[in-house]
Amino acid sequence: MISEISQDSLYRLLPPGIRSCIRAYNILRKWLISKLVAPKLGIRQRQSRMDLCLRALEIARLRNLDRGLPNCSPSERPCVRSFVEAVVTSAIISPESRMHHRPWQNVANIRGVQCDSLAALLSRQTVPKKAYGDPLVVDISWLLERVLEIISVPNTVSISQDNPQCIINFDKRRSVSIGSNMAIDTKADSSPGICVI
Repeated sequence: MISEISQDSLYRLLPPGIRSCIRAYNILRKWLISKLVAPKLGIRQRQSRMDLCLRALEIARLRNLDRGLPNCSPSERPCVRSFVEAVVTSAIISPESRMHHRPWQNVANIRGVQCDSLAALLSRQTVPKKAYGDPLVVDISWLLERVLEIISVPNTVSISQDNPQCIINFDKRRSVSIGSNMAIDTKADSSPGICVI
């Protein structure tokens, strides 16, 4: 059934709020790409914009990091992906942006890292470690991925192939519990003027 549904018809099946998030994501991504690959932009200016995008990505990750983990670079520490991080990452790794290899190489040289991957570019932190404010809004695609992951896991697990008895899948229960607690915490922390998805 899923294979019969095109991207357009699947998009129309989504609730209006999720469709608005997808539209906002696409608009912001295209705008950011246009700023990175603008024609007649000098190499220094392009390099400056690329470095600014990397700094924005670092700050977005710092705002959503798990505070209980030891100090290491933001690219190595796990965090819930924010909407801002998703947009900036998508623009940075877009084919249009990667066509400008020389400015990316210069940014990597200034940072003292390799230009092999986005993780390599972020391996050395350049923004100061300080509190940048509250965590950012979670990316809707990250939420949908977690929901699909939870749905795909069976409710019970058989002990072995020889033994037909089943036990409760506590991993699934734990994932549901953590997800619902995150939603409750996010809703409680939000102020009246902020939209929480």
